[in-house]
Amino acid sequence: MKQVEYQTQLELKLNAIREATPEEVNEWQNGGDFFMTGKFDVLKFFVVVPSIVQLIVFGGMIAAFLIIGIGING
Repeated sequence: MKQVEYQTQLELKLNAIREATPEEVNEWQNGGDFFMTGKFDVLKFFVVVPSIVQLIVFGGMIAAFLIIGIGING
């Protein structure tokens, strides 16, 4: 009988971290990270934009229902 060989998954190096240098920390806190700098309007970013996306998706769903209804009813 033929022996089956399985491939082995390569080891992930998830714990290979290093401490950030003071320059890297300063860059990250002062413009390197969008959310860390806080230079955005929270209301627009977390309320208005998702609401617009939700309305567009809802409109697409209604359009799909209409197209399917036309296709079924002729």
